[in-house]
Amino acid sequence: MADEEKNNQGGSEQQLEFSPEVMRSMQRHKEKQNERKAKRIAEQPPFLITSLMDAMTILLTFLLITLTADPLNIKQDSHLLLAKSTAVMTVEDAIPVTVRKSYISVDTEDVVKVECKMADGRICDPQIIERNTFCDQDPAECSPQELEILKSVNYYVDKSYKEEGDDRSLLIIPLFKKLDEKVRALKEENAALNREYKGKVNIICDRSIPYRLVAEIVNSAGQAELHDIRFAIIYTTAR
Repeated sequence: MADEEKNNQGGSEQQLEFSPEVMRSMQRHKEKQNERKAKRIAEQPPFLITSLMDAMTILLTFLLITLTADPLNIKQDSHLLLAKSTAVMTVEDAIPVTVRKSYISVDTEDVVKVECKMADGRICDPQIIERNTFCDQDPAECSPQELEILKSVNYYVDKSYKEEGDDRSLLIIPLFKKLDEKVRALKEENAALNREYKGKVNIICDRSIPYRLVAEIVNSAGQAELHDIRFAIIYTTAR
């Protein structure tokens, strides 16, 4: 018992001792383990990102298709408010012509300025244009006098942009030239891909634009061989 107590009391101070041969054997074993580990690391192929790149390419392609799936990606504001209609028509990819209260654009590129003038000859300032849009959307919030004044607002293209500078002309030269350029490029592309040219144009027009200016835009598109003309609208079930 005394010996056992003595062994228990001194157990924490005892250390295992190995012979030099055992120590050398343990050292060699450890060295071999390190060698095998280093060999495994050396034999591993370098890190490849091919799979990751494939995944990123697929995600990017999906994102681009999602963003461009709608041929008419329209953001309405005080310068562009679409008309409402009960007509139902499938949207097709075509050359887009956007007619805002400030500019006529072809495929997001501004090509000719739209002027604004009131019945008394005053040039419309930005506040008048914004108020015109507001009252158009919610006429109950505007007084009858204000509504009457805003009815006199007229949007037009200056005669300097028309054929021979004639105010009566229905041909807007900058618009015709840009559309003609787009049509030529589209025809070349279709010929290279062996596709039929269909001459389609989507007109995204603010509902305050008068019929006269709409007629000039339609005529300019027709002169550029765009005969399938469609207008963007906001679909509604109410007549």
